Parts: sequence; structure tokens; C-alpha cells
Amino acid sequence: MKANPRDRRASRRNPVQVKLSVSDMLGTFQARTIDVSRGGLFAATGENRPVGSLLRMRVMAPQSESVLAVGVVVRCFDNVESASDGPASPGMAIALTSTSEAWDRFWDDVNARDEEGDS
Repeated sequence: MKANPRDRRASRRNPVQVKLSVSDMLGTFQARTIDVSRGGLFAATGENRPVGSLLRMRVMAPQSESVLAVGVVVRCFDNVESASDGPASPGMAIALTSTSEAWDRFWDDVNARDEEGDS
């Protein structure tokens, strides 16, 4: 029997929608997160990249500091349900391979807000 992929995750995912600026050797495009964890994120975007693609990302978070990360596409989906009632769009699961200290602060803020919502 196959293990559930969620059981293999190192940290929990939190539903957070923020804009991303994503770039690779082909250019720059926009995306938005569906959920984030300390080690990865899921992004809805009209421009999927193949599994294994290396991406540079800038999180357009409400705080003023730049939140930078580098990651690798680990899965692609043709049709991702939107959290709003808008149309579905393609998406990518991205494993983070390098992050800035600002990512750690961003993740800590996201995690703290989620824990406050649970109490």
C-alpha cells in the first residue's frame, strides 16, 4: 500500500494566498500561493514549468522586506480549484531548496496566525 504524500511532509501546510513573482531561464511570470509550508509551496499560475525546473521566487507579502526563495518544481497540475469562486487554473508544487532569512520570518508569521486561528 502506498503512503499518503501528506504523511511524508516535514512541516504542515497553511492556506495562504500571496502574489509571487517567479523567474527562470525562460523569463518572469506571476503566480499566487494556494498554501505554504516551511519547505515548499503550492502556486496557481497560468505558466507551469516542467518537473525539475529551478525557479527563483519573490513573495509579494504585505511586509516591506523582500522575501526570496529558490525551489524546484516537484509536481504540476492542469486544473487547480481556486480558493475563491473564480475559475480554476494550472498549478505547481515547489520544493524550496534555498530561502532567505526573510522567508523564515514570513513562515513564522504565517504559522503564528494559523495557530491563533486554531485557538
